Amino acid sequence: MNGARHRFALGLTCFFMICLTVVYPFLLYTPNAFVTRWREWYIETAMGTMTHQWLATWFIPHDIIEEVMVKRYLLNQKQEGAESAWGDSGNHTATASTPKERFYQTFSELDRDSFEQFLQDNPEYIANGYDHIDIDLIGEADKRDYHTGITTKQGDTVLAINAEYGILIAEMVGEDALGMEYAGKLALCKQPERVIVGTCEGLFEYGSYVSDITRAYDAILGINASGFADYEGNGTGGLPYGFLKSEGRKLQSAVGDGWKIIGFDENDHLQVGAFSDTSNLRDAVEFHPALIINGENLVAGTGLNEEQPRTAIGQAEDGTVIMLVVDGRQFHSFGISIERCGEIMESYGAYQASMLDGGSSSVMVYDGREITSPTTLSKNPEGRYLPDAFLVK
Repeated sequence: MNGARHRFALGLTCFFMICLTVVYPFLLYTPNAFVTRWREWYIETAMGTMTHQWLATWFIPHDIIEEVMVKRYLLNQKQEGAESAWGDSGNHTATASTPKERFYQTFSELDRDSFEQFLQDNPEYIANGYDHIDIDLIGEADKRDYHTGITTKQGDTVLAINAEYGILIAEMVGEDALGMEYAGKLALCKQPERVIVGTCEGLFEYGSYVSDITRAYDAILGINASGFADYEGNGTGGLPYGFLKSEGRKLQSAVGDGWKIIGFDENDHLQVGAFSDTSNLRDAVEFHPALIINGENLVAGTGLNEEQPRTAIGQAEDGTVIMLVVDGRQFHSFGISIERCGEIMESYGAYQASMLDGGSSSVMVYDGREITSPTTLSKNPEGRYLPDAFLVK
């Protein structure tokens, strides 16, 4: 018996020695394209987190990490001085004459043929007219690959439409870098005047779930917004990081240092930039990086592959507010890169767009429940305690 144990221990020791002397150096230094992509993805993903960078720094030499992270430095250079300027942008289309045509004019991203077929099969949704359409086909938060029969012109499956609030929610599924699958939700909000920043009850002391913030403001839709002070992972979620303004009230100043102020002005335009004068902003937070400024995609071609849970916000020239939340670190969704977030925003016509806090903070709440699946150590379906949220009310 002891001989068998000794042989097993010797075999295990030999295996680890081979890994240490052959496999480990090969994975670190080989120029093989396949291995290089996975190595860069691993480093970018670990270094892209706030608390798990040790997963790279403990095992990988500093010079290799720096070589990979130079792409992030180049991204930051493109961000310098980038600032929203709307000019005369806006929707100047004449208003349609009938409720039906107004509906399709409002939800211009909707594939009309697929929706008309859906209404033929489900006439109860049109019983009160197009002005009162309220469709909600969203299942469990981690459900993916829906087949509702309704699509956007971009080819994404539509899950919900609320004509009164001007909201359309679509499923976002696909493959990101290295063929990893992602899943999330994209909300199109056609009434930008309804979008505000709501704050938690214990602001500066303790945070709240986004669902609680949404409920407190009697809002129909909410996504997480600011990052928060989380020293050594012990933050309570109540202390926002960076600029914060809610319903015209400035609550905290900006940190700057490459971060962007992201929020709506009195004309309901989304502004993204390092603004010195914030008096014209009514609701705003601070985060980074910017995705699209004045129609220019600032993250395209960066080659950054790190896949994380993500939250982003943008606005098209016609005023449509675009809210994106993608799950990550789970079986149904591995996560998504910043570059892919920019591509999605661009496909829906974003003229301005920026990332918001991501990771285990990422969550979207609609009609009183979480419709995305936050990733937390406690597997809490409500996500984390957070300081604030972008709301539609």
